[in-house]
Amino acid sequence: MMKKSLLYLIMAMMAAFVACEKEETEVEIDEGEQSDIVEITDATTELEGQMKGTLRAGKTYTVTGDLIVPEGEEIVAEAGVTLIFQVPADGIGYEITNHGSFISLGTEQNPNLLSVPADMRTDENIFAGLWGGIQCSDKAEALVLKWTRMEYLGGEGGPGTPRAGRIRYGIWTLSDQTEVIMENSWVYGTKDDFWRPVGGKIHIVGNTFEYCGEDGGDVINVKGGTVGNIAYNVVIGSATNAFKPSDDGESTIQTNIGIYNNTIINGGHRRAGLNRGSNINFENGARGFAYNNILVNNKNGIRILEDADIANIDYDHTLYYGIAQEMVDQFLPQDAASVERPNDIKGGPGENDPMFVKYDVTQFTYEEYLSGEEQPHHMNRMKNNGVTYDLRLANGSPAIGAGTTDFSPVSVSFTLTGERGPTMMAPSVDLGAYPTSGTGNRHN
Repeated sequence: MMKKSLLYLIMAMMAAFVACEKEETEVEIDEGEQSDIVEITDATTELEGQMKGTLRAGKTYTVTGDLIVPEGEEIVAEAGVTLIFQVPADGIGYEITNHGSFISLGTEQNPNLLSVPADMRTDENIFAGLWGGIQCSDKAEALVLKWTRMEYLGGEGGPGTPRAGRIRYGIWTLSDQTEVIMENSWVYGTKDDFWRPVGGKIHIVGNTFEYCGEDGGDVINVKGGTVGNIAYNVVIGSATNAFKPSDDGESTIQTNIGIYNNTIINGGHRRAGLNRGSNINFENGARGFAYNNILVNNKNGIRILEDADIANIDYDHTLYYGIAQEMVDQFLPQDAASVERPNDIKGGPGENDPMFVKYDVTQFTYEEYLSGEEQPHHMNRMKNNGVTYDLRLANGSPAIGAGTTDFSPVSVSFTLTGERGPTMMAPSVDLGAYPTSGTGNRHN
């Protein structure tokens, strides 16, 4: 018999402090006995229940039920691994529930894929939440995603899972000691937030985020006790914010996030309300900085709320571009404490085109940005008619040489090392995710 525990009572209590979250309820989670753990072998093709071991390079596995990493154990995916999550008849997709460590070590030549059957990877299913993402308990030690693509995430959680009866985030972490390394990976299509870290040590570098959030939700919605860096990422078509540091919660560790050299495009327009959709948003006691970012055709600019730790927040060297006066008027959000910075690049509608190599910043009308579910698909993803956008900076771009390197990334003490550990990237004097030195984002 499988025993039941109240492990996620703690998780529910912590989540009650999360802004905009509905009242949490206790959920009994089936943890299983140690004897229930299945060792993954070379003969394994299906994944379900409590498992540990190594997913072998180049193999495809079918996830036929919730996959659980037990406390103190790990699952490691070698390069070129594919996980296909079956979609059950009740529509409540399976998830990875992580009490230990889930390590995905794709490479540039052989990336890993976490997805659904090929015939379900359609435009109609972008926000369907066909599988439940990676839900980490407060016991989780680590989550590592390198050169890993995750798509069609979210949906309602099933009985006995961390977010039973509620929409799941693509990733959920609940401990300020959980280490999360995400490098050179892709996310496509989430129902709500892609990741809500309620604490943790984070390193989010060189990733591409497309179509995150249906009519609400952030890419990374940071809560209390979270410390780390978000750099060299591309965000296109987020529903609300790209990155929202907050210190909500009970952790004794103050949220401190460094956000630098990111390129954020077409964000915030699917979320109704003037005070939503700020792309970089510091609030509720959080500290940190934002430098060297490019913000193009977003609903709002960098938003610093009065309840943030304003004395310990700095932001500057940002290039703003907007096609419409309504966008320009919100470069400094009207409801925020954000102020003019001396080295920002901003002007009127259509001024200061960042001059991407292959992306027309004027291709959409303001009315299309406001069209909700009718937005053109290529407004929110990195391809149009099979052609991939290139967000490198062309010669003559005003973003070249406009940044600063006179700062250090937020210091984080990781225990993860080697191929599992972070590859820290120094800031670049060029703005955005693609400096002319060739460092930064490596996706195109």
